[in-house]
Amino acid sequence: MLSPAQRHLMRTAAAAAIVAAGAAAGLETIAPARPEEGPEATAYNLLMAQLGADRRRLSDIASTERKVEAKREMIEAYQPHIDAVLDTTAETGKAVQDEVFVTLMIWHIDVAYYDRALQMAEHVLTHGLVLPDRFNRNAQTLIAEEIAEAGLKATSVDEDFDLDILGRALTLVQPYDVNDIVQSKLRKAIGLQLIRRAEATEADADGPAGGAQHARSAALEMLTTALRLNPQAGVKKEIERLRMALRKNPPAEQLTE
Repeated sequence: MLSPAQRHLMRTAAAAAIVAAGAAAGLETIAPARPEEGPEATAYNLLMAQLGADRRRLSDIASTERKVEAKREMIEAYQPHIDAVLDTTAETGKAVQDEVFVTLMIWHIDVAYYDRALQMAEHVLTHGLVLPDRFNRNAQTLIAEEIAEAGLKATSVDEDFDLDILGRALTLVQPYDVNDIVQSKLRKAIGLQLIRRAEATEADADGPAGGAQHARSAALEMLTTALRLNPQAGVKKEIERLRMALRKNPPAEQLTE
């Protein structure tokens, strides 16, 4: 548990590094490197050392479930740094490269803290932060794929996944270059969850009139695009079922055309 003084120091150092870095980065640009000298550099090196120790601890844990539990404990110590980065960039429009920040963004996805993860992801993409080489993907591809995989995993075990999170991820990565297979995977995750929403709406007597068919129509659009992007997406049967259901009972706006 960090003391108030340690939290303040962490926030101050993160803010100082951003202010010292100079010009802001924009869409499709790369954020400048961090300052290599001064108190902010010293504080960041200590943070990197802490991250290295935490990564070594995780490497000694075999169970995925226990890794997730450990990450949930670990990430709390980094929240002052994350807050300082986001707050300072919001105030100044500036950002710097930050391996701690991008690693913690991924850990937030791993532990299903998706809202915070997407908040961090927007910073990463907007300001051109790059991932360490060990991740073997650019930031936009990793964000899209990890969120898509989480959605698809939920569907595979007959569970709901927050459609807002999936939609935000899709909107966030759309301006960037993401390979077609990963784009397809994210749209498939959205489409399958929309089918679940349609089925749940039909089962709910108090659900909105026509809500199920609107959800099916949106699902069809998502899955059709997923198939176009990747012919091996595995959604052909779902597309045919959706088309049959929509032919039998079109959404209200189609009936009035």
